[in-house]
Amino acid sequence: MNAPGDRLGWPQREAGLAAEPGPVAGDDARLADIVRSSPDAIVGMTLDGVVTTWNRAAERLYGYRAEEIVGSRADRLYPPEDRVGEAGVLRRLARGGRLEEYVAERIRRDGETVRVWLGVSPITDATGRIVGIAASSRHVDDAQRPPEQAKPAQGVLTSRIGHELRTPLQAVIGFTGTLLLRLPGPLNAEQERQLELVQESARQLLSLINELSRPPRAGDS
Repeated sequence: MNAPGDRLGWPQREAGLAAEPGPVAGDDARLADIVRSSPDAIVGMTLDGVVTTWNRAAERLYGYRAEEIVGSRADRLYPPEDRVGEAGVLRRLARGGRLEEYVAERIRRDGETVRVWLGVSPITDATGRIVGIAASSRHVDDAQRPPEQAKPAQGVLTSRIGHELRTPLQAVIGFTGTLLLRLPGPLNAEQERQLELVQESARQLLSLINELSRPPRAGDS
């Protein structure tokens, strides 16, 4: 599953099409139709995390209607322990960085935690300037894995071992996020780059642990 910014190359004027009613013409209309009808939950955000786009699949997956969440901060979807790390992801993308698709947890409107495959990328305008963030997500049970990735075995880790492995990794993600926000003090460019590498590696390992801890379903091979 590709992130929508990669697939569509949204400029800023198109970032809110899926959430805006009314007639749209030409290329804008075709793009709006693609976003609205996509089976993936597509969420557009400003660089500081305010929701600008919310399609029908996002309504189904997360439970919020567009009018309830457009204009609000997307961090209401994040588990509290992940908010610092997600802020670091937005900041990295705002500088033009890229992330591989990963598994993340999100909080639905009803308070239920849902695990999703998530792809994120910058949105650029006609000049190449980054003007927003696009996120495309799908429930982990429904998501198609990228073909180049081997499917890991499920149920390999017990719940207790999975918890014991996740706890320090979440601490690493949270602590590096705090450093990247410069709350303890300033960072130079190289320190920031190294911390981002640590955080991304921890997130990838956490995703793998989550996958290995998930009980196999009937029909899984």
